[in-house]
Parts: sequence; structure tokens; C-alpha cells
Amino acid sequence: MRDLPTLSRRGFLAGTAALGATTLLSSCGYTEENPTGAGGPTWTFTDDRGRKLDGPRPARIVAQVTAAAALWDFGIRPIAVFGPSKLPDGKPDPQVGGVDLNAVTSLGNVWNEFNFDKFASLDPQLLVTVIYLKQQMWYVPDTQADRVDKTAPSVGIGLQGISMPEGIAKFAALARALGADTDSPAIRQARQEFERADAALGEAIKKAAGLRVLLLSAQKDTCYVANPTAFATSRHYQNKGVRFVLPEKPDTADGGYYEQVSWENIGKYEADVILYDARGGSLSLGPDGLGNVPTWRQLPAVRAGRLVPWNNETPLSYQRFTPELTALTSALHRFA
Repeated sequence: MRDLPTLSRRGFLAGTAALGATTLLSSCGYTEENPTGAGGPTWTFTDDRGRKLDGPRPARIVAQVTAAAALWDFGIRPIAVFGPSKLPDGKPDPQVGGVDLNAVTSLGNVWNEFNFDKFASLDPQLLVTVIYLKQQMWYVPDTQADRVDKTAPSVGIGLQGISMPEGIAKFAALARALGADTDSPAIRQARQEFERADAALGEAIKKAAGLRVLLLSAQKDTCYVANPTAFATSRHYQNKGVRFVLPEKPDTADGGYYEQVSWENIGKYEADVILYDARGGSLSLGPDGLGNVPTWRQLPAVRAGRLVPWNNETPLSYQRFTPELTALTSALHRFA
């Protein structure tokens, strides 16, 4: 992805974040075994770049934060993370999910920050990250990608153009290959709760069928209208019947994720509901946000108070998405 003058990776995909115990393991279905000793467990897995990994099953795993959070919920415990894990006030970033930040090492908290020396010192056996474009390892700096790749095998999980359930299934498959019991009682319960929440959302979407919905990420001098088919969350909502307002000219050179629009021209995208990027680095679009921008105040959704937070980097697990589904269900019932 190109570094555009407005720093598109940080501005939308990265959400401007660049600026700025045994009982538990057992309950999630993880069984601790000797990962590398003679006669120990082995594994095989082919990632979304077509790379096939096999041999002794890795235990010392380093993962990008959203990948780490998804694996964590499936019972796999990385030893280190990279990418946004803490907000400026020190609180955990929502992308961390259930990861215990006291139990992992951080290799970097902002865009283009990856402590390679610390990474190498951990004797990593596997690096896991998500992929939004081609074979680019998300949050691994391009200048370090070769060294990182030579230090430990890596798995890339592609997220572009897939739906939320497909993404969850990808991480379940990876966790299973790494030794997790993805059909444990705890995970079965989480899956059932997710399915109930998803069914309830389907009913709410039917009730609100006439509402036009816009995906929007805001920055000080510009905003981004997102393409719902490009993101796992919104693609799932679209598949269930949400009527999204589509960007007229998504930037195909940058993956077709969004169209950059000036605040002066945002009025061309009229919508009844706005799902706004609520990640740490984006400007607040809550009821009091952007109150001094006339074109913002004039949008139908803003005038009606129909604003719903949206996190396009929610970790792909049942536990993390159930609250997202429930919150949107509640909002649609209010707005219908």
C-alpha cells in the first residue's frame, strides 16, 4: 500500500494509532505439551500467502495484536505482541481483546515500530499477522520484513474481502493447528452466544431495512468513506441485509478500502445512520464530536443522532464480536 500524502495506512486502515495462568489456559481448551522436544507434537498449516509450514509445533509465538487477541480467545497464548496495545492514557487498546498485557512482551505500539532486537532475543518459533494487501505483514515495517522473515517462520491471515464468520473460522483453524481445542465447552458456549446475537441482529436489520448506512472514519482535515465489502465486519452486515451507502471512487491503488473525501464534500453521502471509526487514533464522531464542522452537522444521520461506533479491527473471535453484534442490534431497534 502506498504512503499517500495523507498517510492513508495510518489514516484509515491503521486508524491513526501510529500517531499518537494454567486454569485460564485449560478453560479455553489449551493443552500444554512439549513443543520442540524429540517425539513432541508436530503441525502443518498453509497460510493465505500459500506458504506451507510443518514440523515441530511452535509454542513461542509472536503476533500482531488483533491476531494475538483472536488466538488468545481460542486458547493460544502468544509470548509477544506488536501493534496498538495501549492507548495514550495507558489503558488497553480495544484491539487487544482479552490479551493479558502483563503476560506478553510488546515489540511496538505504533505504526512502523517493531523492536527487531527484542523480537530476535525471544527465540520466536512463529510470527502471526494479518494481511490487508498482497503479502504485506501488517505492522511489520517494510524495512524489517526480510530480517523478520529470516528469524522465524510466519503465518499471514488474509482479511481483505472476507466476511466476519470466515475470518473467525480462519483463526479457529490456525489455533486448532497450533494445538488448541476449538470445540471446548468454553468456546462452544462463546459460539452459541455469538450465533444468538447474530440471529437477533438479522431481525433488527429486517426491521430497519429502509435505513441507509454510511461507514466513516474521521481525521482533522479529511475523512474516509469506507467500502463495506472490503472489511470483514461490514461485509457480514451487508450480507445480512444492511443497506450501505457505497463510496463512488474507492482508491483501488490502495486496495479499494475507502474513498478519501474532504469535509466540504461529505454532504454528497447522505445516510440515515453512520457507523463511525471509534479506534483510538480517529477523531470522535460521537454526539458532541465535530460540532464546529457545518457539513458534519448537516448530515441527516447527525441531525437525527443516529451514530454508532465501529471498530474495523475487532479481533476475529466469537467473544469479541458478540458485543459488537448486540450493540448494533440495539441501535437499529432504536432507529427503525
